[in-house]
Amino acid sequence: MTPTLTEVRTALQNLAAKKGRPDYELCTVKAVKRALENGLEHHLIAELPFFEVLPREEDKPSKLTKPTGLRGCTTDAQALEVVIWLKNFDGLYKDLAKMICCDCSMLTNIKAGRRKVTLAMYNKIMKARKELEGMAE
Repeated sequence: MTPTLTEVRTALQNLAAKKGRPDYELCTVKAVKRALENGLEHHLIAELPFFEVLPREEDKPSKLTKPTGLRGCTTDAQALEVVIWLKNFDGLYKDLAKMICCDCSMLTNIKAGRRKVTLAMYNKIMKARKELEGMAE
């Protein structure tokens, strides 16, 4: 990470104050920054206290997000199993939706093929299926 021009200027002003000399010219600031960006040598770089410069806001990590593959995908066989079971389901979709904590329309859309079945939804539907089939026996 190369510091911004403002950060280089601030570091050089602090260095000049420590040495008891006037501030460095803007051309010197730009030369130091260019040297830092391109990995060139400059006699003032070794004296710069960049550890005192605070990191910019954009350098801080942003909000943590979930990894993209967290939801998971079902296999075609699992998706087909859910669709067939929903087509043969003889109860009310609103009751099933309440059991698995989703909308009734989601089940209708999965049954019609307008919505894909995530792995989490597949697991919830299969859990509800086992409970319902256990009650029927």
